[in-house]
Amino acid sequence: MVKKISRTKLGTEHTPGRDYGDPTEMMPARTYNGLRGVRLWSEDQCFNGYTLFSSAFGDIQYLIDMNGRVVHYWPVQHSQWAELDSDGSLFWDNYFGGLFHSDVDGKIFWEWHGRTHHDFHRYDDGSILTLYQRDFDRPDIFSRGPIQDDMLLLIDPDGFIRKDWTLSDHADELATLSGIELPRQKADWAHTNTISVLPENPIGSMDNRFKQGNFLLSHRQLDVISIVDHESDEIVWAWGLDTLDGQHQAQMLPNGNILLFDNGTRRGFSTVREFNPLNPDVPVWKYEEPNSFFSPFRAGQQRLPNGNTLICESDCGHIFEVSPDNEIVWDYYSPFFGGQLVNVYRATRYPPDYVESWLDPGILSHSKSGEYPTK
Repeated sequence: MVKKISRTKLGTEHTPGRDYGDPTEMMPARTYNGLRGVRLWSEDQCFNGYTLFSSAFGDIQYLIDMNGRVVHYWPVQHSQWAELDSDGSLFWDNYFGGLFHSDVDGKIFWEWHGRTHHDFHRYDDGSILTLYQRDFDRPDIFSRGPIQDDMLLLIDPDGFIRKDWTLSDHADELATLSGIELPRQKADWAHTNTISVLPENPIGSMDNRFKQGNFLLSHRQLDVISIVDHESDEIVWAWGLDTLDGQHQAQMLPNGNILLFDNGTRRGFSTVREFNPLNPDVPVWKYEEPNSFFSPFRAGQQRLPNGNTLICESDCGHIFEVSPDNEIVWDYYSPFFGGQLVNVYRATRYPPDYVESWLDPGILSHSKSGEYPTK
């Protein structure tokens, strides 16, 4: 049956969702008190382009050049995450308020209201797969009241729900595959923070658990990631217990490896991990600096076309690019304040030809001139 959700109140900075879990688990994020903006740019080693981000729960999405200068911005509301289209339009989330599509001038031309959170995936036909939250009574999962449960909704371009999937319906599958124990000690029992769709990849051609189109989820509260078969709706793979620690933005690369940001919320330092899901305990690549790299509660990363990795150390507003041998080749600290100070949820780098066709010519000319702090 096709359903349409009625309009609901937009999220606000006073009700940003339940990001942190039990306060007794908190460790302070790394702080940075130095100059902000671009601190380093090794031009010949970078994937040069334009970087999109906003302050966590902020009201502006910024697009900056490699020198850190804002070349365009879009007004948003209580937003963490956005995707840029090649015509300059922006698809963005309002945390717990819905999904929106704005044109290059910031005018909203599509909107869907509901308790969406953290992440979405857009299909070529205009459909959107998004995370959604509802409260359910499940004493077998949490005995002291309703659980805060995560759902997947597939929304068509007209705003109708074509499919819904509820995580708690698959709690036993998840427990069997991952080793977690039920019941849990928190109402926000899983806190799913990522939904990504598996691309065509060589591992999926040999093992249907990793086939193209399946859904990869990250459950921060469980220290587990899982894969849902998009045809059977069953959870078919899960991993992470006793290794991951509050992870974010799990994504499968075209080579079949999984890349994610392992926050280290309790460990006290963060690690960006790449691994083969058939042998996840053996790292293929990782980045960590135990004394100077720690974002306990949010973060993300992007594998760039040249093999470098763009990393967002969110809790101190730090975005930087590293080479495969872990050399920092671009280093930026955001000066912008939003709903939670300088925190940045995620960042995305776009190539020049994706941006420059619609960018204001005067701004583009200014961006390409002047002195740059190249290495």
